[in-house]
Amino acid sequence: MKKYFYNFIIIFIFLLSSCSNSPTQTKNEKPIKKDVKVSYISQNDETFNTIKKKGSSIAIITQVELGKSLKNSLANGGPENAISFCKLEAIRITDSIAETEDVIVRRLSKMNRNVANEMDGFESKIYKQYVMEYLNKKPLNAKVAVNQNGNPVYYKPILTNNMCLTCHGTPGSTMTNELNNKIKELYPGDKAINFEEGQPRGMWAITFANVNANAKLAQ
Repeated sequence: MKKYFYNFIIIFIFLLSSCSNSPTQTKNEKPIKKDVKVSYISQNDETFNTIKKKGSSIAIITQVELGKSLKNSLANGGPENAISFCKLEAIRITDSIAETEDVIVRRLSKMNRNVANEMDGFESKIYKQYVMEYLNKKPLNAKVAVNQNGNPVYYKPILTNNMCLTCHGTPGSTMTNELNNKIKELYPGDKAINFEEGQPRGMWAITFANVNANAKLAQ
């Protein structure tokens, strides 16, 4: 469903870019925030290398633990059991690893299933860069940005693999209609379907909340 994905991307980019074009404000309306600026830590900076190495390790550990549990759920009860597992247990695994590593671990997406994984304006700008890199067939490398609180955040795209298509593919094709109905039951506002293998369906965001990013920032 490349056409579906590309149409979404075009709409997403349009909406994102339009955020900076604020309409005329009436007397009783709250001020509309201007488009946020994303500052990246230079790849030549020591902080970048430290955060990238640690962030990559945490993302891999979390992905492995989630993947292992998901495979067990699939083996023991099929896709519908796996969906129930994701709703009840995935956040517990993520939070457990985050607590151990003293970071905040999130899996963000514009086409999200869980509303807790929705992106804000700052994160959307970073995801937009990944989307453009994907569309231009460029490498999707990790990025380290500084959030509004001055903390470094490790970002890495989440790419759709073949197993992902079981629950994030096209209803009636790469995923069953029965499973799609189960997903709608658990997640009435689900948007995380119609992906193809290799497409970026979101990104990791690992925040080092106890680190003050006092480093030179790339302009």
